[in-house]
Amino acid sequence: MEKKTILLGLNELNFDYIGFYANKGLLPNFKKVFDDYGYIETTSEKEYELLEPWIQWVTIHTGKDYKEHKIFRLGDIVERKDLKQIFEIAEEKGLTVGAISPFNADNRLKNPKFFIPDPWTQTKASGESFVKDVSRAVSQAVNDNAKESVSKKSIIAILRTLLKVVKPYSYIEYFKLLISIKSRVGVKAVVLDKLLGDTFIQQWKKHQPDFSNLFLNTGAHFQHHYMFNSAAYQGALKNPEWYCPTKQDPLIEILKEYDSIIGKLLKLNVRLIICTGLHQKPHKHNTFYWRLSNHSDFLQELEIKGIKKVTPRMSRDFLIEFNSKEDAKIAEKIMETYYSKIDKIKIFTIDNREKSLFVELTYSYDIGDNFTINGKKEIMNFEKNVAFVAIKNGEHDPVGYYADTDKKFEKESESIELKKVFDNIVDAFN
Repeated sequence: MEKKTILLGLNELNFDYIGFYANKGLLPNFKKVFDDYGYIETTSEKEYELLEPWIQWVTIHTGKDYKEHKIFRLGDIVERKDLKQIFEIAEEKGLTVGAISPFNADNRLKNPKFFIPDPWTQTKASGESFVKDVSRAVSQAVNDNAKESVSKKSIIAILRTLLKVVKPYSYIEYFKLLISIKSRVGVKAVVLDKLLGDTFIQQWKKHQPDFSNLFLNTGAHFQHHYMFNSAAYQGALKNPEWYCPTKQDPLIEILKEYDSIIGKLLKLNVRLIICTGLHQKPHKHNTFYWRLSNHSDFLQELEIKGIKKVTPRMSRDFLIEFNSKEDAKIAEKIMETYYSKIDKIKIFTIDNREKSLFVELTYSYDIGDNFTINGKKEIMNFEKNVAFVAIKNGEHDPVGYYADTDKKFEKESESIELKKVFDNIVDAFN
């Protein structure tokens, strides 16, 4: 392996939007990568239901597309030990490995230098004690995002991490962000990605793994929910002022953080690969996202029996594990009965997996006061059981982007299949 390799996953980012800001002088390190190395497009699945990042990143990690790996849900990789990931392949070849928040990846490494799983995949963290603490803290903060709350234990872990990985001259940057957390949209998400980036760089400099992966998701989140506020957006839709003030552009705020991270990575004398998996195009109408505030309490109100475990996933999704197939089937029948009293639209979409149910709260309209849902029983004031998450601004597009400091791409270069990113990386392991 000629150079140590870092795979930087900037989930779903639009490179044309980045180019818009870069041409205004706002993102100098992105501009350097684009000017010096160029980039090409990647292509993925054609069916819209397969255009989920947790599917596409498994493709990058395994070199297999969906029809080959069959991973459809976030977290399912943990049960698929038959799928060999890029991390184990590197280790088997005698290389050292580190990863922070690799999306929908299972930690099967025997001796990782560091490994913080993504906040939604139930796999172990590895490394120093503070690394494990920050893993728990980030998971709690992300999964409670709709509540805008962070536990005291998580706050202590985050502060401990800041003291460990951040240089004193950077404290002011965090301080400015933290004091604006109540007045500006999305600041908590910016802080978390900034923290992951600083943790990765500190851990990389300490251990210098041969292959490492840093995955960041706030940019995708901001495009999904605040794209209409972006100066790069050319459409006619606008977000309500109460949701995101017209004067604020959350996307450029996180892109500046990513630009800073890229600048630091470029100084490490490594092969830097930047990949997005997908990108997003503007949504055409208003769609609301809601999340259950307390999954266990609500399921108890529905009189669902035989529950072994409830695990929240991204945004509006959650997994319910049962003691038996019969318990799961009964619960599915109960939950399928529920619809909105106002418009008769179903509340949930359910995927039965025999002894578990993967549930999405797919009702996508406004949930106001005195909102009633009907099913096996009538649930009044449903709005008290949910937390508003966001308004959808961006939707998935199969085209992604790939930049590589080991290559020089010209604009006329052809696109590649997303799974070829895996091949490009593994080729360097030999």
